[in-house]
Amino acid sequence: MKKLIALVVMAAFLAVGSVAFATPAGPAGDLKITKADGKHKKPAVIYNHEKHSAATPDCKTCHHTWDGKEAPKKCSECHKAKKDGKKLSSKNALHKNCKDCHKDLKKAGKKTGPTSCKACHKK
Repeated sequence: MKKLIALVVMAAFLAVGSVAFATPAGPAGDLKITKADGKHKKPAVIYNHEKHSAATPDCKTCHHTWDGKEAPKKCSECHKAKKDGKKLSSKNALHKNCKDCHKDLKKAGKKTGPTSCKACHKK
């Protein structure tokens, strides 16, 4: 009887734990970040989502409006080519989010990515 109870408790623990810690899988490999209107003066930015998500404590660090229920939206779904009301343009939103994060990590003496135009916008 004790073994049965222990088995039921362990199964319940695993079931609850798997739901509680389940997170949607992000895209694998490199992603191409483009301006919302597709018009670029500089090359698009290529970055590795897996590498960034491993170094970021929470998905909401980048996907700030994500409710955690469905897949996060792309930045360009909210941030258009030009500023829309209080929402930043896609270019400014990405620069603020990505570049500022890299600068903050650099100030803290931590390993980080590039902050210069040419280092991100590679030909």
